[in-house]
Amino acid sequence: MTSPRFAIIDIETTGGIAKRDKITEIAIIVYQDNRIIDRYESLINPERSIPYEITRITGITNDMVENAPKFYEIAKEILSKTEACIFVAHNVFFDYNFIKEEFHQLGYSFSRKKLCTVQLSRRYFKGLRSYSLESLISHFKIEVKNRHRAMDDALATLDVFGRILTINKNLDASINPIAGLLSDTKIPPTLNKADIENLPEWPGVYRMKNIQNEAIYIGKSKNIKERIYQHFNDSSTKTLKMLHGVHSIDYTLTGSELMASLLEIEEIKKFQPEINRALRKKSHAFLMTSRRLANKFPVFTIKESEWLDQNDEVIHHYPSKLAAKQHLDFIISSFQLCTKINSQNSEIKACNNYQIGQCHGACVGKEDLIDYTDRFNNAYDSINRIFKQDFTLITDGPGNEELGIVLVEDGFCRYTGYLDKREAYTNIDLLKDILTPYAGNIESNRIIDYYLSKDKSIKKILFKEDQTPKK
Repeated sequence: MTSPRFAIIDIETTGGIAKRDKITEIAIIVYQDNRIIDRYESLINPERSIPYEITRITGITNDMVENAPKFYEIAKEILSKTEACIFVAHNVFFDYNFIKEEFHQLGYSFSRKKLCTVQLSRRYFKGLRSYSLESLISHFKIEVKNRHRAMDDALATLDVFGRILTINKNLDASINPIAGLLSDTKIPPTLNKADIENLPEWPGVYRMKNIQNEAIYIGKSKNIKERIYQHFNDSSTKTLKMLHGVHSIDYTLTGSELMASLLEIEEIKKFQPEINRALRKKSHAFLMTSRRLANKFPVFTIKESEWLDQNDEVIHHYPSKLAAKQHLDFIISSFQLCTKINSQNSEIKACNNYQIGQCHGACVGKEDLIDYTDRFNNAYDSINRIFKQDFTLITDGPGNEELGIVLVEDGFCRYTGYLDKREAYTNIDLLKDILTPYAGNIESNRIIDYYLSKDKSIKKILFKEDQTPKK
């Protein structure tokens, strides 16, 4: 049996986001049969300025990379060095995703099996306070001349990886030392490995389907193939249902996690897959609602999602009943609302807040409906997750010449879709004709809020009738 070949890789970059930042240096050490058989290192011109803080950490300056090759000029060398190798790095997804993104921008799909020395160190070196490369270097007294330079960090990673291989081999000398490191994925008998290996490593929505071609589970991921492997390596009840029921997997590439998340919740709502339904019921999503009836004091209530009625307006949601209750208690206290009214308990005479001077007396007839409603409305505005402005979001599309577009109007996401970067779109009405209608809700607003805070590459434009999103 041919022994496995590893490419120990480290990169330095202009920042931490693969879709925004660029590689400034790369080192590759090819390792097989306990020896280094090849090595490669190069500075890379990132075609942009290196931030001062990055230079302070790495020592790599703009002058150093000015005449260095650009990534496309060494891309073939990187492919050649890593061919038939298992990609090994400390925090492997960082290095792998940057390299994959660089190739993606060149129109090439980079795919290698991966091992992470952070995860492996947690398994084999139990009890350490930290598993950062810095901490492991200190713990094992590894000699490193230039910390945060690619080749020196790659050599340190190799030292750690070699120790892991030795421990793993000693645990069972009868097996190849790599056998226990790469996951033995439990692929359903109705699928073959090629079905999984041919899945893309890009953001999108995937659907696991039964023999009747009905979706039993719908999910999203920034790396579809990676996520499918994670599913089948799990040992949960959900995985057992997948293993038993899945006969095929299909997918839709979306270009970004935002677009994948919006498509996922839309499809789950539409198709109600069996496993998603069970998970959603088990998770007990709790919602804060407001109820306003004529000539009555308005109230906030906490309800489980399946117990809503037509008078409930959903304004927030929570992962647990405790989180929901704590937030509601905070709101009632902050805006001096009445606990009796919000609990809808007619048996008590006066609420606790009134007794300690934090309620204005609505519960005992000492505050009129208008004044109370004004404060309630202020509280409502502080909680409400309905967008108060109309805007568009621009993110990556599934193709290099596409843009992902999210159009928010009248408080919710109303349209999504993709536009050609090379085309001009003159007004909002034209956009609506091209995009696909979307029934936005509180959940989709939460997703939009989350990705706006997480992904700084998403562009937000407040639109007017004569304004069109352009990147």
